[in-house]
Amino acid sequence: MKPNKTLIYIARNIWFLFWKKLMDGFAPSDINGNYKRPSSLQEVNKLKVDPEEIDNLYLLLGTSCPWCHRTLLFCNFVNLSKKINIVFLKPNLKNCQWTFKKKFFGFNNLAELYSKSNFNNVFRPTLPLLIKEKNLQIDIVSNESKEIIKLFEIHGKWGSEFRHKLSEFEKDLIENINNDINDGVYKCGFARDQRSYNKASNKLFRRLEQVENLIKNKGGKWIMGDQLTIADFYLFPTIIRWELIYKNLFKCSAKDLNEFSNIIMWRLNFFKLKGVSKTCNDKEWLIDYYKALFPLNPSQIVPLQRSLSKILNL
Repeated sequence: MKPNKTLIYIARNIWFLFWKKLMDGFAPSDINGNYKRPSSLQEVNKLKVDPEEIDNLYLLLGTSCPWCHRTLLFCNFVNLSKKINIVFLKPNLKNCQWTFKKKFFGFNNLAELYSKSNFNNVFRPTLPLLIKEKNLQIDIVSNESKEIIKLFEIHGKWGSEFRHKLSEFEKDLIENINNDINDGVYKCGFARDQRSYNKASNKLFRRLEQVENLIKNKGGKWIMGDQLTIADFYLFPTIIRWELIYKNLFKCSAKDLNEFSNIIMWRLNFFKLKGVSKTCNDKEWLIDYYKALFPLNPSQIVPLQRSLSKILNL
């Protein structure tokens, strides 16, 4: 049957309108088509956590979420993972909700918990989520990984290999990694048009170049030299997912990551830290990203890819 050009034209435009609506549901954008991360609750509810309340804290996480990943990595590193109750949720790929593996204080899913906590004005219920429980009363402490990590810094214990006090340069670096790399891959993947995509991609790879040169010039194993800093924990969850997820699904393809040789070596060093490999589940990442992000992968086909161990040459 010969293709009908008029039908193709109509179908294409209808699909584009539906695609934009779907994208708005997954990721809001500004008027110029640039992805804009929804605001979190850390400025809404600034509950203080006393040292004796650590045992009453619950850290809710999703395995595939990079912001959950960096929170978990830091929680483990400062030896809080045995004091704080860590609960992993699973994504329901049919309705795009985070669900509890078994009932959690009577809640079946994350949306119910947010609703009962009187936070109905959020764009959508997100992880990570730090909550405090007392006498079966649930209070949200924060759903912003940056704020949760700051709290862990206060209450955690770390070794001499970690630098706690940061210079202004390091603080700016962390913010730039967060905005241009962590968020940057999402700005590429959720861009609404070519212009917003080009802008995000150019900024992303310029920031990677900066980190690449910084590692080289510092001459150590880590971004800032011989000591780990928060910057390392921010960067790793994005870079470890690069070839599996962001390169193809999010179109972060202007350069091959192997062109950043110092970042590649840095990534391997971080992966070899105690306990880090156990937090990296490449098979689960592939299914969750390619199945859950329908607007980016309408066919729902999960591509055959090299295992993480082969990518890292282990």
